[in-house]
Amino acid sequence: MLHLLHRQRVVHLLRTEGPLARADLADRLGLSRPSITAIVGELIDDGTLIELDDRVEGPGYRGRPRKLLGCNPQARRVLGIWIDERRARIALADATGNISREEETPTAGRTPASVIRSIIRIGKQVIEEATDSSVAAAGICLPGFVDSTRGFVIESKALGWSEVELGKPVSDALGVPTAVQDTTQAMTLAETIAGEAREVRSAVLLNCGGHFNVGLIIGGRPYPGASGVAGAIGHMPVAGSQAKCACGRIGCVNAGMSLHAMQSVAPHTEGMPLKEIDLDAVAQETARNPHSQKIIGDVIDQMARTAILIEAVLDPEILILSGLITEFEELIVALEARIEEIRPPERRGRTTTVRSQIGRDYRVAVIVALQQLDPDIAGLLHTPSP
Repeated sequence: MLHLLHRQRVVHLLRTEGPLARADLADRLGLSRPSITAIVGELIDDGTLIELDDRVEGPGYRGRPRKLLGCNPQARRVLGIWIDERRARIALADATGNISREEETPTAGRTPASVIRSIIRIGKQVIEEATDSSVAAAGICLPGFVDSTRGFVIESKALGWSEVELGKPVSDALGVPTAVQDTTQAMTLAETIAGEAREVRSAVLLNCGGHFNVGLIIGGRPYPGASGVAGAIGHMPVAGSQAKCACGRIGCVNAGMSLHAMQSVAPHTEGMPLKEIDLDAVAQETARNPHSQKIIGDVIDQMARTAILIEAVLDPEILILSGLITEFEELIVALEARIEEIRPPERRGRTTTVRSQIGRDYRVAVIVALQQLDPDIAGLLHTPSP
């Protein structure tokens, strides 16, 4: 698996900062020259990378000019599909991850079957119109309890879906392998390949938004657990909590450790999508209200304490703060500060807290889809074949 991740990191580096020579790749990724030579050879052979006409040389340069490497944008294309409470977004991307087309369909108030039909209709249209290159795979991300081995949605409280077969109908209709992952697991995979965890052996990702879940990276690879749902703690009960969760139960983690748990400080925002709330305006309104500040402070405190507990269990190199909270500066700063404040003395200096730079949208689904292009990784993701 580590070799496969190195392959993906080579592609990502060239995708974001290329073209580069082999020696540059070795230096940037901390790999030996023979390792880079072998990896690059594999990627050229399967059509993912190409050697460019440009060569590295210039004043003061001695020796033979070095050939530059780049991603082959015409190799294969993928569909990245991100489903949330409001809409499903379908993005067409080339093998380098560059998105050339985006479509969407609403999800709110619709049945799973209706949403799936719309995704298939749009997907077919996009595939038919992608005349310059074939579409080779799809990746679907959605919040919930997902069995990625079967592409099966066991439960998604956010979407109101239960016992929904998703991967197979999409794969069968579009004629391409289709991976289905919970958004937190998908974000963890993205961080491992292209984000803050690409150069570490162990990490914990906290997905803090409308829900609160955990992603694990152990031994340099995402750890999905025995059945693929490791870290899905959002609807686990918290002892003593009387907070009502959106799922209808009392005391869930999400009820006390999510941005939704803060909405009671601004009743006029109840029911509004978090993306549509002006948190700066809410912050100004609640700044002089001690009760509101206590609610916000309590939620931040519970998030931080949970983070420290998980950190103590796994002893990771980095703790990645991810999800919607990273888009609201005041809240993410408060969470970072609280984590540092309550971190026990014996744990200080052992784990570094960082913010995700990847975000949470269809680009993560594209990364999930791109992994299907490598048959070994596709097998690890349990991708169904059409």
